Formats: sequence, structure tokens, C-alpha cells
Amino acid sequence: MNIKRAFISVHDKTNIEKLALFLTRYGTEIVATDHTAEYLQSYGVPAVKVADYSGFPSIFDGRLKSIHPKVMGGILAIQDSKNHQKEMKEHDIQPFDLVVVNLKPFEMSVDESPEESNLSKEIDISGPALLMAAAKNHRDVVVISEIEDYDEVIESLEYCGDVLLLKRRRYALKAIHDVMLYTASVHKALSQIFASEKYDYTIMEYIMPLLYGDNPSQKASLMKISTEPGLLDEVQIANPAVGLKKSQLRNTNVFMELYYYSDNISVFLDKGKIVKVSSSTSLEDIDYGGPDTMFASTFTIGEDTIRKLSDKGIESFCGVFDRDAIKLARERDIMILTVPERAAVELSHETYSGFGNYFVREAAFRMRTIDLEPDGKLAVYCSRVNRANNISAFRDGESLLLKSGLSYREFRELDYSSYNLSGATLASNVDLDDATLNALEKTGISKIILPGTAGSYSGKSLIALGFEFTRLNN
Repeated sequence: MNIKRAFISVHDKTNIEKLALFLTRYGTEIVATDHTAEYLQSYGVPAVKVADYSGFPSIFDGRLKSIHPKVMGGILAIQDSKNHQKEMKEHDIQPFDLVVVNLKPFEMSVDESPEESNLSKEIDISGPALLMAAAKNHRDVVVISEIEDYDEVIESLEYCGDVLLLKRRRYALKAIHDVMLYTASVHKALSQIFASEKYDYTIMEYIMPLLYGDNPSQKASLMKISTEPGLLDEVQIANPAVGLKKSQLRNTNVFMELYYYSDNISVFLDKGKIVKVSSSTSLEDIDYGGPDTMFASTFTIGEDTIRKLSDKGIESFCGVFDRDAIKLARERDIMILTVPERAAVELSHETYSGFGNYFVREAAFRMRTIDLEPDGKLAVYCSRVNRANNISAFRDGESLLLKSGLSYREFRELDYSSYNLSGATLASNVDLDDATLNALEKTGISKIILPGTAGSYSGKSLIALGFEFTRLNN
């Protein structure tokens, strides 16, 4: 095996003993920082403490311990360079073949004690330096900064005794990215003390290219806020060769937010708007469809459903599919996106909306549990998720009226009598005026819910929940 010597320093010690025991079994010498060495020794790994290896003690209360020529030189030396080999021999430096380092999240230090004296003490110097040195010399040194890569390294070493260059490059990029995130978090924390939050960082990760943006003439890419959970994290493209459009992403994002709040639903969406919802296993009574219309369901979507709806012009589906449905979608070049178990769906901690080259960042809104009958819950959830200035009406688990993005004039002028709303439950994220309320009551509607109202109303059919919310992406 080509990994003869490894340096390990990890804050999160999850599974590090598994990797270290594997390396030891093949004769790898392991040098580690004090706490990591003691942890590994407790598992029977003969790890050497860095001070014993370098012959230089940890000084300045631990500020200087790993940055030593015998450590950094062993990582930076080009192993097939005759000049470097000569200098290593002259200075008694042994090469390292593997560096495993993960950093203590600086946000953890901020939470523990946000004072300047503590934060200055907590800034890690050697960890980022070790990662960058190993990443720089990745052809000779495998650098691992993420726990989930341990198993892949073990598999690679078992298979061929080495780690291929392609993987070395990928690990190096991960290490550089982790250093970048760490440095940004340090700068952000200190700027809140030194510069009144003048500096902050939002780091974007490239996910994939899109077929196009808002129209076919626009090139577009999918990006994600780094380290933040997102509604699309666990969504999988079942037939990626078709290509993904921005409108399909909008639809999927809206469906996933509704899925977060409500299970057992089938939904039609168009350009990020919910246009039809049912709590039944199928929802096929729609007489239109197009490239921006999506059918999404938490029930299994079968071949017949895809066939019928694609014949009506619908080109994308989101949900859970049986094998025949996936096969048909691939034959017809239909975009299908699979969703995870509901427990895996997570709202982000912050939300971003953009215009031009500017972003607005807001704390994410999580609706509290509501004690309503099923129609009331569906109406309120759609009112929460659908585009701002909306109105939702349900009866027996079926949507009767779903309008969003309306102006206040459109609210007043909408002909509610043209909808069969008798006995229905309605919700809106807009404060409705008396004329609109009177028009709604004349339809025989049984309940009106205004979740986020700022006004005061009288009437036994009206419920004001007192939420303060608007649409996630207005």
C-alpha cells in the first residue's frame, strides 16, 4: 500500500478509529495531535503525538504545535523531486502520504463564548494550514477533510493500494472549500465585533446546469447556499438526460414546501403556483397542460397517470414512481423527480430572494401546528405556500378555488358566485374587506380563515389565527 505515513488531527472523531485501524493493519505510521492521538490510542492504534514526532513541544498554550518543518515539510515536499528528496534527508524530514483534518466549526466557538478574547483564542491556524498544504501537494498527499469520505478511501486502498488522482483532486477541492468556509465564518464573527456586521459571506455551491432559465434563450445554472439545508436536497432526477428547466424547479420547490406541511396530497402546479390540490390518490381531472405544468403527488404515480397527463401536455412529474412509470417517462422524454420520505424534508434556516445582483436574506418561517379540520389545514397550508395575495378554498379534501398573485382590485372583482363554494372552508393571506367577505358569505361558505390578519372581524364563520407570515418566495 502506498500510504506509509499519515497525519491525523480531527475535531469530530466520528469513525476516525475505523480509518486509523485499517491503516495500522497495513503498517502505516500515524502521527496525530494530542487529543486525537489519545483517542486513537484508546482503540489500540499506536499513534505518535506530534510533539514526540517533531521533537518540539506544543507552546503558547497550544497555539503552535503542528506547524513544524518535520510536519509541513513532510506534506509539502514533492516526493519524486531529487532536490526535495535531498533536502528532506538533510533536515531529517519524512514524507506524509495522507492528511486527515476536520475543523471545529467556528460557529460553535461563537455560541460557546462570543467575546473577542475567546474568539481570538479559538481561531485554528494549523488545521487550515495543514489542509491547504496537503491540497497543494495532492498528487503526493491524499487530503481528507470530510468524514463521509473515510469509507471511500478504505475501499480504494483495499482495491488498488492507492487513491486515484481523480479522487485526490476531488478531496483537495473539498479541503480548500472547507478552509474557505471556515475562514469566512471567522471573518464574519469578528466583523460583527469590529465592524458592526459590515462583512458577511454567502457562499454558493454549483449544483448543475439547467436546460434554460425563464426562456429558452437564457443559459442558467442551479446554485445552492452552502451549508444550508434546502427543500431540494433529497430530490433526485430519475432521467437527467431530459434536462431540467427553471420553471420545473420552481414547481418542485413549492410542492416540497407543501409536502413539508401536509402529507397525502396530489397537486398541479404551473410556474410556481399551485392550481389544483386533492387529498385523494389521483388527480387527473384537468383539461390543460403545458411545459410549465407539473403533476406532483405523495401517492405512487403509475404508468397510466403519466400516460394520461402527458397526453394532455404535462411534461414534468414529481413524487414516487413505480418501475413502469419511470420506463414510460424515459421513453417519452418526460422529466420526473423523485421525492424522499417526508421526514427527510427540511426547511432552510434562512431564505433568500434576489433581484439584479442583490439578495435579501430573511429568517425562515416555520408555521406552528394548527388545530383545524383537514379542509382548514389544506386551505391554510396553500395560503402559506402559494404566491402572495392568494385565496384557497377546499371541500372534502378537494380544492375548489386556488388563486394567487392577485391585486387587491382583483380580490374585490373576483366573481365568487361562479365557484361552488357551499360548505367549503376558505383561507387567504390577505386582509379581506367587508365587500369581499359579504360576497363570500353569500356563496354559502362555511368557514373563512385569515391566518395572518392584522384586522379585527366579527362573525362566527371567520377565524383569525394571528400568524405573521407571507409566501416564502413572493
